Amino acid sequence: MASGPTRVAVVAVPDWPAVAAGIERGDASGPVVVLHAQRVVARTAAAAAEGVRRGMRRREAQAACPSAHVAPHQPVRDRAVFDPVVRAVSELVPLIEVPEPGTIVLPARGPSRYFGGDGPFTALLATAVSAAAHGARAGIAVADGRLAATVAAHHCAGGPPLVVPPGGSAPLVASLPVSVLAEHAGIDADAVSLFERLGIARLGDLAALDEAPLVARFGPLGADVRRLALGDDRHPPLVADPPPERTFACTFEEPVEDQRAVAAACAPVADELSAHLAAHGACCAQVHVSIATDHGEQSDRLWYEPAGLSAAALVDRVRWQLAEWVEGRGPTSGVVAVRLFPVALRPLAGGQAGLWGGDARCDDAAVQASERLVAMLGAACVAVPEWRGGRDPGRAFVAVPVTAVDLRGRAASPVVPREAWRGSLPVPAPSVVLDDPPEVAVRGADGEPVTVGGRHELSGAPSCVVDGAGEWRVLAWAGPWPVEERWWDERRRRRMVRLHAVLGRDGAAPQGVVLALESGRWRVAARFG
Repeated sequence: MASGPTRVAVVAVPDWPAVAAGIERGDASGPVVVLHAQRVVARTAAAAAEGVRRGMRRREAQAACPSAHVAPHQPVRDRAVFDPVVRAVSELVPLIEVPEPGTIVLPARGPSRYFGGDGPFTALLATAVSAAAHGARAGIAVADGRLAATVAAHHCAGGPPLVVPPGGSAPLVASLPVSVLAEHAGIDADAVSLFERLGIARLGDLAALDEAPLVARFGPLGADVRRLALGDDRHPPLVADPPPERTFACTFEEPVEDQRAVAAACAPVADELSAHLAAHGACCAQVHVSIATDHGEQSDRLWYEPAGLSAAALVDRVRWQLAEWVEGRGPTSGVVAVRLFPVALRPLAGGQAGLWGGDARCDDAAVQASERLVAMLGAACVAVPEWRGGRDPGRAFVAVPVTAVDLRGRAASPVVPREAWRGSLPVPAPSVVLDDPPEVAVRGADGEPVTVGGRHELSGAPSCVVDGAGEWRVLAWAGPWPVEERWWDERRRRRMVRLHAVLGRDGAAPQGVVLALESGRWRVAARFG
């Protein structure tokens, strides 16, 4: 069932992660750069004036603006610093949606009528947001549809509010480049790049195409982008039987103050709600979460996800909303009820996973688990391995904070680059690298120790390896692979030779190892399998 766009108001603070880092540092107007996976994801206006752009590498950004303060990407900090802005807007409009820190979406028709029109309403919003955001460059706009209002809000950031008259959003959207679909509508950047390569430069060109070929080529995405190009909302309303009361209400006999206990209790409710909608061929794109306490206090929030909210995503929204409520003014008693009301539904379109590589469900689960740990413990307590390169397998990966790595993009690209380091071990890499390599004796067929000459030549073929558990026969070996590093540094220079060997003996399964000779001593540096 088709319908036209609704009147929407958007409050947007461009590059909010950088603004939040500046506010936390005490210098909201100075140059600040926020990095994620060693690339710029946000920068303040002062840093942008010096030539810093999104997507730049760290060194490029520091070369463009040496005085910029470099901060890591911390979603928890962004939400916490943005919470005063959310509370200020909530004083004017009780039910709002926060898609991400730095952006607030709210219905405009009712508040505009109450405050005397779009102009007075946006003026009140501007006053409230300016005081709560410490004078940050905020944009406020009212338009028909979410996309037009979001683009208008970013366009007027730092200036007076912008009101697009009714019926004027469609011409505005038609003149926009297709790149705004990835920037403000959540459309995959690869799909937007494909539109550009096909010669579709503006949304008006996309709207002029028939829907049938778009759906045939892109599936449900084709229908979504055409609706956006026409100025409509991304998802048309669907009609489904309302779920029974028990599937979206979670009540407690005694008030519960533990946030994790509340979120855990909502998991079965979210599962039943998702299963009910899936049985009708739909999923929840927008949900109204209402949390009530024993003292009659209530927190209401709208949550929106264009691709649809899974059961785990619904639980995450409940936990985030409760955490923000507690960190703000906070409830004065425990939670007695949590209710989930589906507001907007979208068709449950199946997706075909790639045969080799690409994103998988386990990748999404790993990302969600890391995000939960960061929310519970903080970014400094969660680390993941990152490839740094090198000839030593023990130094090729280092543990870095999870906020410094793009986990969602990691599954789509190999961790190890195509070109290996010169002098590194051949693939496959050993699966276990020992922190404290045990010392062993490597002997030839004549029983003499195997040594390495100045030209990296072995004195003889290795025949056996002796460790604390006894003697192992060398079934196969390859190498040597020499390493000579930092020969100019008296303290840090290193000279080492490594071998691949398959060891075996009676009653034990063969095992592959990496043998390393350094300072006249052989050690088992790593193991395979």
